[in-house]
Amino acid sequence: MPLEGKPVSSPSIDEVAAAAGVHKSTVSRAFSRPDAVKRQTREHVLAVASKMGYSMSPLAQALRTKSSTLVPLIVPDITNPFFGELATAMTAAAEAFGYHLVLCVTGDDGRATADYLQAMQAMYAPFAIIAPFGRLDPADLQQFGFGKRLVVIDRIESAHEISTVTVDSNRGIRLAFDHLVGLGHTSIAYVSGIAGTHTASDRREAYSALIDEHAMTPVMFERGMGAGAGERAAEEILRSAARPTAVIAANDLVAFGLISALGAGGVRVPQDISVVGFDGLELGARSNPPLTSVQQPIAEMGRIAIDLARRVLESGEIDHVVLEPSLLIRSSTGPTR
Repeated sequence: MPLEGKPVSSPSIDEVAAAAGVHKSTVSRAFSRPDAVKRQTREHVLAVASKMGYSMSPLAQALRTKSSTLVPLIVPDITNPFFGELATAMTAAAEAFGYHLVLCVTGDDGRATADYLQAMQAMYAPFAIIAPFGRLDPADLQQFGFGKRLVVIDRIESAHEISTVTVDSNRGIRLAFDHLVGLGHTSIAYVSGIAGTHTASDRREAYSALIDEHAMTPVMFERGMGAGAGERAAEEILRSAARPTAVIAANDLVAFGLISALGAGGVRVPQDISVVGFDGLELGARSNPPLTSVQQPIAEMGRIAIDLARRVLESGEIDHVVLEPSLLIRSSTGPTR
C-alpha cells in the first residue's frame, strides 16, 4: 500500500535566513563559525533552524570550514564479522568525541586504500584508521596528506612513524597450542586464511616455533582467505591418510569454514578433530559446535584506535599498543581418543 501525502523536505538555508530575519551567511556562520556571530543572534538563528528541522550537512560544513568530523575506517572485507564488530565499537567511540565514522571497504584491491585516503583527505577528514589487507609502508600512506594522522590496526614497516594497535598474536597462538597439548593432542595443524600482513606472519611463525618446541611434525595449510581457506584445508584433511587430531585456524571465519566442510565429510568436531579459532567473535558462541577461540579484545581495539588518533591530533604523540588475548574454551575442542 503506497504511503499517502508528500515527503517532507528539509528547509533550505535561504528559508531559515528569511524566517530568522538575517542573511543566509549569518545562518552559515552560526553553524560553521559560531564564535563569529553575536551570542543573541546565534541563539536566535539556531532556535529557528531547530524549529524548522534544518541542519547543515557535514559535507557542506567541511567545505566551508576546511575541517570535518568524518573519519574513515578502511577495512579489507566486511563479510568477516571481525570488521563488523570493530566498526560497531569504533562508531560508538568516535561519536563520543563528536566524530562520524565512514566505513570504507577495499576488497582485495590494495589501490583502493589510496583512493579512499585521497577522497577523505579532500573532505578534510581529521584522521584515518586502517585495517590493512597487506603490508603497509608509512611512506606510501603519508603521501596522501594525512601525515602521521593515521592509526593502523596491525603492525607495519617502520611502525615508529605511525600509531598502531594490535593483539599479541604470538601469545594467542601459544594459548591455543597449550590448550590442545593439555588435551593430549600431539598432531596439531595450522590453517592460515590470512595473508600479506604482519599478523599473518606472526601467527604462522608462532605456530612453527611451538611445533619445534614440542618436537611435532608441522602440518600447515595456506589456501587463500576467509572461510574458503578452511573449506579447502578440510578437503585436504579428508583426503589425508594421517589426519591431525587438532587444528588451529588463523581466524574464526576460517574455523567456521573448516568445521562445516569437515562435518560434510563425516568428520565430527571435536570427537574426531578439535578446532580452535582466533578472534573470539560473538558468532562463535552460536556456531555448531560453539567455537573455542583465542579472543581478541575487539571493542577495546576500536576505542584505543580512536584515542590514539586524538592524541596525534592534540599533541603529535605516536604510540604502539599491544593488547593481550585470552582463550574462550567452548565445545569445538576435546581430549584425544
